[in-house]
Amino acid sequence: MNKSAYQMLRWSVDEVINNVRHDTAISDTDFASNLMRLFLQRLASEQVTSQKARREFLTFRRNPENIAPSWALHNPGISSRLPTL
Repeated sequence: MNKSAYQMLRWSVDEVINNVRHDTAISDTDFASNLMRLFLQRLASEQVTSQKARREFLTFRRNPENIAPSWALHNPGISSRLPTL
């Protein structure tokens, strides 16, 4: 979890706690359900983001129309003897 996602989660938890503190009609089970729902939503969104990034990494294909840079065309054995362009 990155810093901004952590801060958003913390602010959301603070908001839920403040709502319970000012409203005494909310039961303990409702309070726990709201907190758990909040945590599960954040965990699910983190998993979706992680899976999207993994899928993009695994399915990456180079565009054949792109021109490769000159340093990518050097043979590894003679690259130290040739000057870079």
